[in-house]
Amino acid sequence: MTVQRLVTGRVRLLLVGAGHAHLEILRRLALSPPGVELTVVSTGPRHHYSGMVPGYLQGTYSEDEIAVDVPRLAGRSGGRFVAGRAVGIDPRERRVALASGEELPYDLVSFAVGSETAGVDDPAVREHVERVKPIARMAALRTRLLDLVQREEAGEAAIAVVGGGAGGVEIALAAARVLEGAGVAGRLTVLEGGPEILAGSTGRFRARALEILAARGIAVATGSRVIAARAGEVETAAGAVVPADLAIWLTGAVAQPLFQDSGLAVDERGFLLVDDALRALGDPRVFAAGDCGTLARYPETPKAGVYAVREAPILWHSLLATLTGGPAPRYRPQRGFLSLLNTADGCALLSYKGMVSHGRWAWRLKDWIDRRFMARYR
Repeated sequence: MTVQRLVTGRVRLLLVGAGHAHLEILRRLALSPPGVELTVVSTGPRHHYSGMVPGYLQGTYSEDEIAVDVPRLAGRSGGRFVAGRAVGIDPRERRVALASGEELPYDLVSFAVGSETAGVDDPAVREHVERVKPIARMAALRTRLLDLVQREEAGEAAIAVVGGGAGGVEIALAAARVLEGAGVAGRLTVLEGGPEILAGSTGRFRARALEILAARGIAVATGSRVIAARAGEVETAAGAVVPADLAIWLTGAVAQPLFQDSGLAVDERGFLLVDDALRALGDPRVFAAGDCGTLARYPETPKAGVYAVREAPILWHSLLATLTGGPAPRYRPQRGFLSLLNTADGCALLSYKGMVSHGRWAWRLKDWIDRRFMARYR
């Protein structure tokens, strides 16, 4: 399908967020600039790669190894970097509002701002839990974890991980590794509000993950929706009180509120609805990739980084099509993908096309994939 060329001359391209897809756009702009006036806005100067965050938490990687210098990448692409948080968009005036009050104009705008964590702003929990989004907060979490294990009075450190998705499982195992390395006894619990951990995974993969967690002394409590967090404990909807010197919140994804008053089409959760070319429904000047967008034809696509990475070339060709009037690409999400969980013991748990394996070779594969990804943006 050929699209209408919306603008001529030098186009103001605004990239909001430094998500996986936008890193690739910046890399390609540096290699073959199409003559745009580029602005990149992000909450901070570093993008932390989510796939390596558990390894950073357990001490395998330094922060430099898991972070991309966004202003440097923007500069190589011929653009400028603005530090700020987008809080709204006005499609009629073609402006994006920042929390600072500044407004950034655009001819074309793309969003890769990710998602927020469900329930973390509830007054009953927010003062006593550690967030993991934005990912840059993991540095604070690592400091908090190290402080916990260094307390002389901490005969046993109690840690509760709220959320039993892939992130929750990896973070629980990474925290256990830190405790083990410091010689501190730990009481770790993964609390999942749903009926099972790793929802959407195969039964074999889930069963193997449960075996690994049990072997590391990590308890799993499903059907345990946390409704309150206090100093030293969390409470579930069923009334259970779980000790927690440190509570780490990793529940499901919810949309950031920046699209809610825009007039653009959003799904029932507030994520921007996009077509197969990652363009906002009803406004071909607006694009979204990764968690912040929902594919109108494939609304059940998981909010997972692997899809953001796969969407990057689609976004690139879609932007080019809009600039040139050429054919628009069409993205169809893959049905399955390679899943690799860092188990924080020099191994990884792998699932691919029905195969499940846990071993050092899987960790070496994960480490190679992650390092290769990061090398693209150095």
